[in-house]
Amino acid sequence: MNKLKLLLLTAIALLFGLSSIYSYTRDLDVVQYVSGTIKGIGWASSELETEALKFDHALSELVAGTNDEANLQLRFELLWSRIEVLLTGEESQPLREQPGVLPVLQAFREQLELWEPRVYDLTAGDRAGILALQQELAPYRELAREVNVDSFSGANVWQQLNIIQDIRTRSLLYLAGLLISGGLMLWLLVLENRRNRELAYHDMLTGLPNRMYFYQLMGKALAAAHKEQRPLALHMVDLNGFKAINDSLGHEVGDRLLRVIASRLRQAIGDQGVVARLGGDEFVVIQRRQADATGAEQMALALWQSLSREVRLNDGCLSPMACIGTSLYPVHGATLPELMSHADTAMYYAKNNRKAAVRLFEPDMDERRLRRQKLAVALQAALEKDELSLHYQPIFHLESGRIESLEALLRWQSPEFGQVSPLELIAVAEHHGLAFRLNDWVLHRACRQLRQWQSAGFGWLKVNVNVSPNIFVRGQLAATVADSLRETGVKAESLVLEITEDTSMWDTAGSLDTLRELRRLGVEIALDDFGTGYSSFSHLRQLPVNKLKIDKSFVADLSTDQRAFNLVKTIVTLAHSLDMAVTAEGIEQPEQQRLLQQLGCQLGQGYLLARPMQADAVTDWLPRDGQSHSQPA
Repeated sequence: MNKLKLLLLTAIALLFGLSSIYSYTRDLDVVQYVSGTIKGIGWASSELETEALKFDHALSELVAGTNDEANLQLRFELLWSRIEVLLTGEESQPLREQPGVLPVLQAFREQLELWEPRVYDLTAGDRAGILALQQELAPYRELAREVNVDSFSGANVWQQLNIIQDIRTRSLLYLAGLLISGGLMLWLLVLENRRNRELAYHDMLTGLPNRMYFYQLMGKALAAAHKEQRPLALHMVDLNGFKAINDSLGHEVGDRLLRVIASRLRQAIGDQGVVARLGGDEFVVIQRRQADATGAEQMALALWQSLSREVRLNDGCLSPMACIGTSLYPVHGATLPELMSHADTAMYYAKNNRKAAVRLFEPDMDERRLRRQKLAVALQAALEKDELSLHYQPIFHLESGRIESLEALLRWQSPEFGQVSPLELIAVAEHHGLAFRLNDWVLHRACRQLRQWQSAGFGWLKVNVNVSPNIFVRGQLAATVADSLRETGVKAESLVLEITEDTSMWDTAGSLDTLRELRRLGVEIALDDFGTGYSSFSHLRQLPVNKLKIDKSFVADLSTDQRAFNLVKTIVTLAHSLDMAVTAEGIEQPEQQRLLQQLGCQLGQGYLLARPMQADAVTDWLPRDGQSHSQPA
């Protein structure tokens, strides 16, 4: 489109310029023609008068005897010839068109016809005949003189001169138009070239330098850092789950989020560096000042905190979840490819670590990243071959010791890598686009297993399934759950979905819609790892969840840290005020169970109560009536 506009603009300017040149040339031709016409008229009229005077002079010479009859006849013939040329010649047309000239020429020729016999009969001794002819010639000589004078002066000549002046004025205007159009064309071309350069080197959506311009900026920054012997930091910034935002909320919301992210990054870096957008939801920040390890970590944290603030929408809020990887010059590399690769590696680890969304590159990260890439290939094969398994950990009513439900826990015994931890497994799946398939597999497998247990006589049993943020924010969770329930025949009230509070914070409006749809199905919702995320009370109040699960990090310090005790007490009180049940994770000591019961926590799980077990072991372990396998404290 821009190229078309540029071509059209150039064509218009060239057309105007060419028309100006053509008009200027044509006017010059007219000026030359008119000027030549005036000169031709003047020359022709003066020749007529000259020939008449020469003929009269030849008559006087004949009387005086200074010339003979032959000279007189020659002058007569030249005069006649001149009149004939003026009457019929094409170049004499302008003279004939002069007012009153043509009758004079015609009368002169008629008179010459009458004089012809007398002229050829005249002799030097015929003084009376010569004088009579001179008297007859005198009026015509005066007429020739008047024609000559009128051709150089008079209204007609002035009109011709005015025409010439007008044409010359217009020619100058055309020339000025040509110069202006040429200047305007050059100016517009410069502006268009500047705009094209802006488009070529900047991102249209955010106005930030694009990938091409970033390479130039980074090259200059590296050269300056090398010359001045100072450090340089490169921060790679990525948004978690941005594709799901576009898919569920639309590209308009996604574009608005990117513009907000770009603005916040610019404000956070200030005059210490520059921000660029590499594409999609990937940004990069060049930190030129205070770029040592400490300064770079502080800047990365400041960038992350700036991005983590809520983004208000018309019908809710988004809380962006960004991860930042940082590499340093010259510590981690001296070239752009090295720094980019290492910053990207650090960002990869930040993305897959909930506790640390900001990471500085470490040398052994490359080896770990290679392991993750191999794990991704192996995981895809494991899903296709059904090599994964689920273990189940019971959740008890703490007061009675009765089993409430079983939490499905993912396990993978890889032939190549051995036992892969669930956290690493999930991180690999989310980063390599396998999270949806993995969630779908876990949900269907857990529901099928639950259906077998219920058919075997454990109809009161429920199963808890953890939901990945990826499947949650894609807006397909409710449909996937409905399909699993329908295919396995499990009742919705027997299924408990566990989501992290960070997951629900991504999109307040979208979270509410998805959770309400799940609640309409009859599924219970548990907010997992509560206290480790960033939920506000107002956000928690809006979520239609049934249960809160207290993170095990709080339970571990319950008996030794008064602040942890007070915090758990606050969470339990808050949950009860919102009509939510509370589950405590990681109970490993009797004292922890006793204190939780004292605080009013209804449910609990942990190694003290029961360890995770395979599905076959669960069948033999479950009591038929759902009664206790654990004694209350």
